[in-house]
Amino acid sequence: MSLFAHLRPDEVGKIAPRFERANLDAGDKITFPGSSNSDSGSSHLIVVVSGMLDATVDDPAGEIHLRMRPGDRYGDSSLVSDTLHRVQLTACVPSEIATIDKTAFERILGAYPAVALPLAAGLASELRMRNDQTRQVAELKLSGYSASQVENAVKRLRNTLALRSAAVRYQSTQGLFRRLVVDRGTEPPFWMLIGFVAGLAGARVVVHLILKYKLEKHFFALVQEQGQNPMHIHHFNYGLILVSISGLLALSPTSRRSLRSLSTAFGLGCGLIFDEFALLWNLNPDYSQGLSLISSALAFVALVQLVYFRRLWVALANRVAQKVRGE
Repeated sequence: MSLFAHLRPDEVGKIAPRFERANLDAGDKITFPGSSNSDSGSSHLIVVVSGMLDATVDDPAGEIHLRMRPGDRYGDSSLVSDTLHRVQLTACVPSEIATIDKTAFERILGAYPAVALPLAAGLASELRMRNDQTRQVAELKLSGYSASQVENAVKRLRNTLALRSAAVRYQSTQGLFRRLVVDRGTEPPFWMLIGFVAGLAGARVVVHLILKYKLEKHFFALVQEQGQNPMHIHHFNYGLILVSISGLLALSPTSRRSLRSLSTAFGLGCGLIFDEFALLWNLNPDYSQGLSLISSALAFVALVQLVYFRRLWVALANRVAQKVRGE
């Protein structure tokens, strides 16, 4: 969650147990009323952990219906203003939510003041949007449009403002990519992994289609010869060219702007090379032999470890190095 973006993993681990978790079966409903209910009088922050839920929020502009998925949350601004509207959640599939009330959240703010930074940024963004919409309404009324045009425009702005006031924060795809890849410092290996999978899968599909439809002489042959194996260039050669060019370009200081493209090209070349690894290893042109499949699987596993578990392996390597130095 962006609210805890400035905290260390161990600090997030101390905060997590303060949330109350609830499991909902498909069709189950749970309601969080505002201050009018003595049971749940405090505002709540609601986070979707898993599953999918439909949210119905009571707003002065009318009921607002929203779809919430893992990572989405509701109630940021209400934790500060304590003006939470009544919200009802209905589980579309078996789901899990985590909630925390205003009192517990204030304790978190006291212990970890850095949480206030993204919270303030979110509130400032919401206030700026409200001001922009107010300005747009004033401009529409002074623009000379017909009454019906102004009414339709105001209706759209009112709906947008109502959705914004519901304060549901969605986990965007870009935010998810930043959290899982960019913030981990693994963006180059990630694009290498994407290129590797694309190169490996693309080579297998293309060769399969060529062999299936008997197109070898049209696509493989460079020099026609008598027999079944005309002279041709294996695709690992194209992989070597891609790896060499992208690797050399990556050494240039100006290549940082093209890091994604170069990483993808490098991974694509690796995919083409490992797809015919056996031909490099023992000069056996049998395309379907197991050695190429095994080497490709090992390369894939290594890239996955590099992207998602690099910190673990670095920590283990440091621990081993410390023990060796200590001896």
